[in-house]
Amino acid sequence: MKPNILICGKTGVGKTSLIQAVTHAGTVPDEAIGHAQPTTTGFDVYETEAANFIDCQGMEPGQTVDEYAATLISEVVKRLDTEQAENLIHNIWYCIDASGARLQNADAKLITKFSEKVLLVITKAELLRKDQIGPLMEGMLQLLPPERIVLISSAKKNGLQQLLDKAQAMTENALDKANGEVEGFRTRWEEYYARMRQLWMARMNAEADECINWGAGRAAAIALVPLPLADVGPLIANEAYMIYKLGAVYGYAINKAIFTMLAGVTGGSIAGKLAASFIPFLKIPIAAGITYGVGKAAKAYFESGMSLKPEELRNMFLEAEQEAKETNWKEKTQEDL
Repeated sequence: MKPNILICGKTGVGKTSLIQAVTHAGTVPDEAIGHAQPTTTGFDVYETEAANFIDCQGMEPGQTVDEYAATLISEVVKRLDTEQAENLIHNIWYCIDASGARLQNADAKLITKFSEKVLLVITKAELLRKDQIGPLMEGMLQLLPPERIVLISSAKKNGLQQLLDKAQAMTENALDKANGEVEGFRTRWEEYYARMRQLWMARMNAEADECINWGAGRAAAIALVPLPLADVGPLIANEAYMIYKLGAVYGYAINKAIFTMLAGVTGGSIAGKLAASFIPFLKIPIAAGITYGVGKAAKAYFESGMSLKPEELRNMFLEAEQEAKETNWKEKTQEDL
């Protein structure tokens, strides 16, 4: 038995693009992608060896929440009425466009209606600006726990592995309750995505390293500020943005507790920056080294599925900080400028 995954949300949020990103080439034709224009009417089903992806028409401007919910419910009920287990909906992926940068009341109401089976998928995460990340995270985490939220980029293939892991866990739970063939499903799912996961991981690693180097280089540039203490606030903001961006690369919505834990792996990140403000010739290497170390620890944390302990992260930070000392950040910063 294959799971049925219903993908829904407003028109133009990237539902069909998401299905194309998580299926083998040719499953979803390019002409099905509307580029923010509606192309799906009713429900289009894309079948694969791993799952059936049900692409729902989008919620149109002017359409009420109840009207759109009725469309979704009618499909769920129609499948229930067949009394065949293979027709049941096992996952619902509710998509929100990150470029809008906020969770609207209509989104919240629809997610609440289907909360037990819903994964909140934030699409186009690459479009999030620095000032948008924090407020969007807070709004999402008030509605659903972090484990039910995934940030993805269909274009960059970021977060897709995290989305599939969550979908697999929810599906296995649903199949187990229905006495379904869990082992058979798991085998098909893992075989179907084996090669895709390898490619996604390589791309995420490369982007994460680029983000870390950018953050460290930015810290070095900020440390060029000649006034003591003037750079502390921007350094902390730069570090926060880097951590949020790294989380997004791997698909994670970061709450304040996770951010505080990661920012604190240095055992005194802020104190180090304060000290650096009063030692001009050390400001650049200290600021860049701390940021680089925190970035490497954060990357390892997200790669591990957020399972690493603070002491393990602390050791990774120290190793990366030592590695950063071999880089001439002042020269690198001047070259970038």
